[in-house]
Amino acid sequence: MKVFYRAVHRALVVYRVVRVTICCVEMQRQWGRLLGFGAKDCAASTSREVNFYAAHPQATGFVTEHVAVNFCPFCGRRIEICRVK
Repeated sequence: MKVFYRAVHRALVVYRVVRVTICCVEMQRQWGRLLGFGAKDCAASTSREVNFYAAHPQATGFVTEHVAVNFCPFCGRRIEICRVK
């Protein structure tokens, strides 16, 4: 699997996905829901990693936990993060 991203320079450097090459059918189903690039529901993030998203209930709503992954949890292929200039 390959995730291509571009660095966007503002006051703070953030990263935005350009395109994603999905490795398996299950990853296609879960991309953006259970796994994704950077922070969940964020178009540009300071994280350059593919993360698992886990929601933890709090009194005021939910807190999302991000855990970086290097291999697809479904087929085992390596996840490559590639910068596009």
